[in-house]
Amino acid sequence: MKVIIQGKQMRLSTGIKNYAQEHVVAQLARFYDNEAAELRVELGDARRSKGGLDKECHLTLRMPGARTIQIEESTQDPYASLDVAGDRLIRADKKELERMRQPKGRHKYRPLATVVAEGGVPAGLVEDLPNARPTGAAPRRRANAGGARTRKARQ
Repeated sequence: MKVIIQGKQMRLSTGIKNYAQEHVVAQLARFYDNEAAELRVELGDARRSKGGLDKECHLTLRMPGARTIQIEESTQDPYASLDVAGDRLIRADKKELERMRQPKGRHKYRPLATVVAEGGVPAGLVEDLPNARPTGAAPRRRANAGGARTRKARQ
């Protein structure tokens, strides 16, 4: 996974870069590690001169074949905003991976597979089951069956 850690309007120390590697990248690599994926970690100072919640963290995860996940979090401490945003990213990524693993156009529960797993159809032919239709080829019916006369025959 390609990892980009950068600061916006502030310089990042090696301590916060290592913290991001340990608490976000390592946690994410435990269950998703693709060489084509890209994780961008941006830490910045939102309101430099004003007070309040001003250390913000933007996490962007681009996964091939899936949606791009973007998480933003603001707190007074850059480490805390990185922790909260990292937890949210991991939850969103697990949810997206589960969505990717589900087959498209099929239901999650397949009752026929349950019947087969339990031993299948009871002994005998399928035609012997109640409300069963024969599986063989159906006899062809003629279009003029039953003695109905056509227009030419009436004239």
